[in-house]
Amino acid sequence: MRPTLPSPPYRGGCLCGAVRYAYGARPMGVNACHCQDCKVLTGADYVKMLIAAREHFTREQGETDVFRKRADSGREIDIHRCAHCGTRLWHEPLSAPALMFICAGTLDDSSWTIPASHIWAEKAAPGFVFESDALIVHGQPAERKTLWDAFDKLYPA
Repeated sequence: MRPTLPSPPYRGGCLCGAVRYAYGARPMGVNACHCQDCKVLTGADYVKMLIAAREHFTREQGETDVFRKRADSGREIDIHRCAHCGTRLWHEPLSAPALMFICAGTLDDSSWTIPASHIWAEKAAPGFVFESDALIVHGQPAERKTLWDAFDKLYPA
């Protein structure tokens, strides 16, 4: 049973409180990534992200440090972390400047962020249980729209 999608804005921030942000629109998706890079970057078995339109995002306060990561695909992404406590907050893909990926765990309330899709599912931790209604993708989908469609199917606008 999936929770109701709350109305925006969605607010969040880092562990120390130095960085605060707001996202003022319906997310385009909630996706979990099980790739090795995300495992290492989080220190966890996967990362859960909101797929978001950058135009609706506002950094309300605080400074971030940026690390540019090149994936095996050749795509680059800027990873923003709090300059004080190091919390991983959001990603900005260079190949899609209109998008960003907000780390769901940094939301003030992440209770509703059940993934509608999982990518790199073949790399999921042993025993990981996928939601029965979620889209399961081996590797990366050819188009991000696949992930948006999965979200829209579960959360009609």
